[in-house]
Amino acid sequence: MAIEIEVDPSRCNGSAVCLRVAPGVFHIDCGLALVIDEEAAPESAVLTAARECPTSAIAVTKDGVPLA
Repeated sequence: MAIEIEVDPSRCNGSAVCLRVAPGVFHIDCGLALVIDEEAAPESAVLTAARECPTSAIAVTKDGVPLA
């Protein structure tokens, strides 16, 4: 099963770290990150984006199990 990515809008500050680390997966709109294509970058890049998010706004799960 594919990974699921969620961005918590109440935590996101629009730093765009995720956009640089996992291009194509995220998009910044009105200062907040949005997930536009969960499969546009390798899983490892998405996990790195979640780890490097300065506000820990990104959650990644696979089969209901948190990965980041």
